[in-house]
Amino acid sequence: MADAPPENALQNVRAEWVPSDTSGTYPRPPTDPAWNRFGDWLISYPDWSGDGGTEGQTAAGSGDLEDHFRGPEEHDFAIAWYMQRFFVDGSNNANDPIGAIIEHDYQSAYPTHEVLIRREVDDGGAKGAGFREYIYGSGCRPTSGSAPGDPSANEPIIAEAGYAAQKVRQYIVHQPATSVTPQVKSSSSEDTTQTVTIETADGSTSDTFALNGTTLVSGSSGNSFSDLAAIWVDGDHVGDITVTDGNGNDMLETPIAGEPDNIEADRGIPLLGSGSHSSEIGTDPGAYMFLGTSSTFGGGALAESATADRVHALDFNVDVEVTREPQQGTRRQSLDMGLRTASAEADLAGPYESAVQNSRYYREVTGDLVYGYPDGDVTLHNSQLSDTDDVDREQGDENMIYGITLEAHADGGDAITASHN
Repeated sequence: MADAPPENALQNVRAEWVPSDTSGTYPRPPTDPAWNRFGDWLISYPDWSGDGGTEGQTAAGSGDLEDHFRGPEEHDFAIAWYMQRFFVDGSNNANDPIGAIIEHDYQSAYPTHEVLIRREVDDGGAKGAGFREYIYGSGCRPTSGSAPGDPSANEPIIAEAGYAAQKVRQYIVHQPATSVTPQVKSSSSEDTTQTVTIETADGSTSDTFALNGTTLVSGSSGNSFSDLAAIWVDGDHVGDITVTDGNGNDMLETPIAGEPDNIEADRGIPLLGSGSHSSEIGTDPGAYMFLGTSSTFGGGALAESATADRVHALDFNVDVEVTREPQQGTRRQSLDMGLRTASAEADLAGPYESAVQNSRYYREVTGDLVYGYPDGDVTLHNSQLSDTDDVDREQGDENMIYGITLEAHADGGDAITASHN
């Protein structure tokens, strides 16, 4: 590993999502998944904040912590990318998690996603042939979406989606220098009924391994692998699952963790099967500069104290409240989704813009805020000012840019909609 660079944001990365199969006890990847790409140009990932639920406990008669125990987990993460397409397609299907939030009707099940991020490094690793890092989020529910608009920015609009997840795990899979014939075992003699499946990155080569406790087992087909990608255990297991290259060398930096006491074990990295990873979106993110967007309020200008519509910034946000409830048999928490709030923050200017906006504010003026993108419009219906800046002019000020916040409300319909051009 000495020759490998430290982990960084410069290495090859791919981030994808797919709707979860929620027909079982817990969300999981669908069979033969068709993965979707967030964007060709990632700006940040995964911004993962995880809490393993570990806490030290003591007992009467001791002045020290006696032990540490682990309870339910809590996970949040976010992915940001340059916009290359609108949030929904022409059939109002979500192109990304932001579109999924907008399109949710609260009459059907809230969207749940499986998220898989792969970082690929060609150097270092146990065999000197590099390694792959997989970050796998299961039972992920989109909780926020934002697209800040700043005309001074010399880059495309950055879309960012936030998730609450039931479970997130990282795996390091060392890559073989030459083809290997893997073997698999558990650290527990109790694991004799589970099957482990291993695939190459494109799913063209796979093999299944019937666990026999702590005994190394070969695949049912004896296939050799030029690369290692998906490694999936088909059920709960007590012991930790390790994968070797057939010569006793571990190909997983850390094993797939088992769980005693009837608590859900880790499953590993999802299988591709005959599914597909996403291809590049391919459209030019340069078409998504904020300078090329438009806005109206109530059919007129958002800033209307002069003939020039001076909108200096317009940030679109949609947020969904979430509550987490621990549940029996797993460290996952159920994620129950609540109120959706669609809002926009605008910086405006004009000869008497503060007076116009405060008039709207105190008279409770409502109107549809339409935010126009190159290939679609987001409409915040019945938008009403919920906050305004202080009116404060100081010596030397050339331009008092006035900030407002607008929130949409349903009024018997939808508070927010998206329409593809």
